[in-house]
Amino acid sequence: MHIPEFRIGTPANMARDKTKNGIVGRYGKLWTRVPENLKKLAGKALRDVTGVYVLYNGTMPVYIGRGKISPQIHRHDSNRKKNQFWEHFSWYEITVKGLDKEIESLLLRLLPFYVRSLNRKGGDSFASGKKIIAPSLEPISDRWPKGGAGKKRHRKL
Repeated sequence: MHIPEFRIGTPANMARDKTKNGIVGRYGKLWTRVPENLKKLAGKALRDVTGVYVLYNGTMPVYIGRGKISPQIHRHDSNRKKNQFWEHFSWYEITVKGLDKEIESLLLRLLPFYVRSLNRKGGDSFASGKKIIAPSLEPISDRWPKGGAGKKRHRKL
């Protein structure tokens, strides 16, 4: 009896379908800012990729942006004010048109302002979303446990 290698509904096919129909196409994660990587990004295959990118100082994000990724990264590389604050970058091609602005806003809102220190804006409102106001903004009263390990007991030898 021959069992096909891939069948509809198997985990391998489901993962492939999710990737094919997802919002992220090609991506590069934590590329170092060296001439070879910038040249690869400016090459014919990746020159016109649009999406979201993140600049890192070590592993801490310091800037989040969107647009045509290659020219934006090169612009930040040649910017004398910003180029000294980052040495790695990640980029994500967004395959669904118009979602790059919302994804950028989402990332800017998720990260605290001091982490993305080079961004001036905090994320625009979501065009497709509706903000729901919390019914109560009153904080809860926390009762923190008393700190410390308790009374030390010496062992008798």
